[in-house]
Amino acid sequence: MEKKSGQELLQLAGRLLAENNLEEAVTVFDHLITRLPDVPIPLLSRCTCLIQLKRYKEALVDGEKILKLPNEPADEGVAPGCTTIHSVAYIRMAKCYKELGQNDKAADAMRKRAELEKVRVQYNKDNSEDDNMRDSKSIDNRSKAEELRLEGNRLYKMQKYQEAYEKYSKALDVDSDSLLANSNQAQVLLKMGQYDKALVYADKCIHLDYKWPKGHYRKGCILLEQKKYREALVELETAEKFGKLDDELMKKIKEAQSHSKANHRVKSIALESRSIKAAVVVALVAFFIWYFSYEIGIIGIYAFRYVERFFAVYFNDLW
Repeated sequence: MEKKSGQELLQLAGRLLAENNLEEAVTVFDHLITRLPDVPIPLLSRCTCLIQLKRYKEALVDGEKILKLPNEPADEGVAPGCTTIHSVAYIRMAKCYKELGQNDKAADAMRKRAELEKVRVQYNKDNSEDDNMRDSKSIDNRSKAEELRLEGNRLYKMQKYQEAYEKYSKALDVDSDSLLANSNQAQVLLKMGQYDKALVYADKCIHLDYKWPKGHYRKGCILLEQKKYREALVELETAEKFGKLDDELMKKIKEAQSHSKANHRVKSIALESRSIKAAVVVALVAFFIWYFSYEIGIIGIYAFRYVERFFAVYFNDLW
């Protein structure tokens, strides 16, 4: 691992995370942090892994280290609603404090994050209590929704999809605009084969943040399962456009392209076959019209002659 470049280590960590091999992913991030101590993303990634492993005290240490680094902008996809690295760190730390039973510190971390993001209700000049109460309730709701969502993630990884679905539903009852909870709900419904319901949540993700690549990725995967390949390809390519660049996305795009081309060939063959059949039918109809017209003409001539002969015999000269 010492010989690998930073980019190679990042790719390795990404694969390990995709395989849910969190322990090894933490080891890879250890190497990255040793090489790049002043870069916040490896620290943030390790912090997230440690939380999933329930190593909350270690995760808190990483959170504190992140807060000592410059507050760089964060990609919206890292944690929806967070525009800076420090903001994400506060959310992660609030989760740790909550799990450790330190609710006051958890609430304090969420308040700091809210202040950082300027999502607090604008105070009136008199700084009224009602505003403070509404703001506190909003923060508590988001914290509760995030807690329920993470519980759902744990159940999802255990393949307890129905239970995970119920947790995500509870999270959405608390905060219906949670981008991650909507995304998770779409994914678990996809696993359960409930594609139409899954699409509702994928569309909600896109509505909440059109430029969030995972929303388009979720929708593309669902459309693939519904065999709507051309529509799926549009969504998957949109996800790529907005920054989701990984092997799994490329695999899905190739699958959609392959099926789209195959469908196009099948439709072309079917159209060509129908065209040939139509031409044969037209030719047969034309032949029968020509043939029977000719036969009817001959029969008509003979019939007229027999009638003429009958009248000549019967009426003699009168005819």
